[in-house]
Amino acid sequence: MKRAFTLFVILLGLQIQASNDKYRLTLRGNPATSIVVGWDQTSGSSPKVYYGTTDYGTNYDDYPNVKSPDRTVSYKGMENTFARLTGLRPDTAYYFVIRDSRGTSERFWFKTAPADNSRLSFIAGGDSRNNRTPRRNANTLVSKLKPHAVLFGGDMTDRDSSSQWQTWFNDWQLTIASDGRMFPIIAARGNHEDSNRSIYNLFDTPSSNIYYAITFGNNLIRTYTLNTETSISGNQTTWLKNDLNANSDVVWKMAQYHKPMRPHVRSKDEGNSQYNNWARLFYDKGVRLVVECDAHTVKTTWPLRPSSSSGNDEGFKRDDEDGTVYVGEGCWGAPLRTNNDRKDWTRNSSKFNQFKWIFVDENKIETRTIKVDNASQVGQVSNNNVFRIPSNLDIWNPSNGSVVTINKGTIINPDSGRIEVAINNGRDDVEEGQNGDLYRDSSDLELVYDSHNDAGNQIVGLRFNSIALPKNATITNAYIQFTADEDNSADAALEISLHNSSNSSAFSSSNNVSGRSVFSSKVNWNPSSWSSNQSGSAQRSPNLKNMVQRLVNKSNWRSGNSASFIIRGIGISLTNTSAKRVADSYEGGANKAARLVVDYETDDTGSVDICAGIPAWDSEENYAIGSRVVHEGSLFERVDGGWTNLGSCSSRSSIDSQKMLVQKPFLDGEADFKVFPNPFKNQINIFATSTLTSNKKYTAVIYNLNGSIIYRKKLSNTSQDTTITLNSKVSQKGIYLLTINDQDGTTLFTKRLVKR
Repeated sequence: MKRAFTLFVILLGLQIQASNDKYRLTLRGNPATSIVVGWDQTSGSSPKVYYGTTDYGTNYDDYPNVKSPDRTVSYKGMENTFARLTGLRPDTAYYFVIRDSRGTSERFWFKTAPADNSRLSFIAGGDSRNNRTPRRNANTLVSKLKPHAVLFGGDMTDRDSSSQWQTWFNDWQLTIASDGRMFPIIAARGNHEDSNRSIYNLFDTPSSNIYYAITFGNNLIRTYTLNTETSISGNQTTWLKNDLNANSDVVWKMAQYHKPMRPHVRSKDEGNSQYNNWARLFYDKGVRLVVECDAHTVKTTWPLRPSSSSGNDEGFKRDDEDGTVYVGEGCWGAPLRTNNDRKDWTRNSSKFNQFKWIFVDENKIETRTIKVDNASQVGQVSNNNVFRIPSNLDIWNPSNGSVVTINKGTIINPDSGRIEVAINNGRDDVEEGQNGDLYRDSSDLELVYDSHNDAGNQIVGLRFNSIALPKNATITNAYIQFTADEDNSADAALEISLHNSSNSSAFSSSNNVSGRSVFSSKVNWNPSSWSSNQSGSAQRSPNLKNMVQRLVNKSNWRSGNSASFIIRGIGISLTNTSAKRVADSYEGGANKAARLVVDYETDDTGSVDICAGIPAWDSEENYAIGSRVVHEGSLFERVDGGWTNLGSCSSRSSIDSQKMLVQKPFLDGEADFKVFPNPFKNQINIFATSTLTSNKKYTAVIYNLNGSIIYRKKLSNTSQDTTITLNSKVSQKGIYLLTINDQDGTTLFTKRLVKR
């Protein structure tokens, strides 16, 4: 009897918990203040979502907020029910349960996105289809990496059947973290969804046309979800163009859709409609990252611009400055295909189960490709720091590095301390003939014998601009990467040297290649055989780190300066006309131009030029409290009514501090603060040493030494003994400035920060 009663209780409990399942979160509006809770109402009636910022477990009546469903649709054998929660607080944890006539669900929770421009994390991919093992592995990794949102590019199932969708949502429950945390999905339509209704009815998207956009942060990034399975020209592209124009102030723009413009699998059709309607629009309007799916292979590209000029490959040329990076192409669980259609502008491609892990801040977008097959062995990130790489995470690390970084200039790989700079105009890769004349517009570079018009042995100059190497950084590796323009196999001997100048000037008839003084640390190169269009180890120079080290150690070197390398022939190259190598120049295709790659390290205090970008001293009326100026070769920061010397920019004379005094008292009687630790690694704490005015709001702002705001956070009405933790948005080692301002814009506090 006792056993029968126990079994009855267990069955009753299961019945109470079985009234809803297949949970999902989606987004329709501002992700900082709203979210959609979706589920399948399997039985029972009158469901409601009970929620709040305090965790009351399954005690539904303790939650202060309750929401009835906004939409219920019977579709794919499920009673898809959606409650749209609005009026939420940004960057806040909300706990919820679903209560109906049959019982109460387990307790789940989510966290709203930040409303400021705090760093964000996304997972992006698609094509989960019919291979459940990799699909479930990828879902499990979502629960461990805890993104702010998942961008899913379509083809969730194989045949769009009811049973397959129900299984898909059962598998999607693996994206729920072990503590019940859920993550919203932003869904696109694929060709294996028979109609738009599959996405609209199952994910309650903002548009039944399945093209829409969502902005995260304070205009930090706007994500565009487009639909390649309906007409691309016409209404969809008109909407996209209008929306891009209306959101020109957004820092970053990113797009996702299903079918790629230029698939990396030969059997797949070219996406000419997408290319003709979207490629130029993406480039002109600053869409810097695009996630594509459908081909079931792996790819990342260099930044691209559409081009019909000579040297393009399938309508694209490489453009490191303003180009769009395309990544993809599926592999969340669909059958893998061979990556057999690589382009000139392909950064890397391969074949394995994967998705993209994307970090976004005001300065850059970082994209990593995550292999999913070892999901069970991977650790999980902390809810308080979703950007720290967990143990055993399998990040794809091809020869070009594990991180694709998009910023305003030089491509930087922050994980390894790597910069990569390409020749970016035809005036910077030149050939100097024996008579001293410069040839600036050749489609190739003969290294070094040129048979054209009996030019003979020449000297080649390569000038790289905007090199983001910190002063006194430790150079661990440096090389120049070429692309072969011709087949050459005869023995050749080359000498590479570096112009001994802290900021190498442009080549001209009066400032040619051969007349430049060089460092003594020259490097000889005997390249192996080259085959046309190859760009691998054979086309890579020997290690040039010694000469680059001498360059960044120069007293006047500053990050962002230019450097010129000089290539001459030696020995056999001067006597044998077939002893040469021919590389593509910028005119031969920007995507094939020579690239300088440098790996480096910095010391704990960050070897940076502290004066870069800081204005020179003029008069105190020109500078607000909290400003910094360069005066007679040193950097000064305004502190406590005067100026503090932060360090020397050069070997100039000492500072006349009396000349720099400020007449206005610095703090004006306002609150004081302490900041610790400093130097810091990943976070700083702000401690108010006196009570702040209760009716005022305060803002902490971190600047880099170019004066750009890289982090801003509003502080609540802070009283004494309150510690505020700021997750640092600083990725590069070096010196930064923290200010705390009141709501009137008055700076109350200024502190120099050092990132280790």
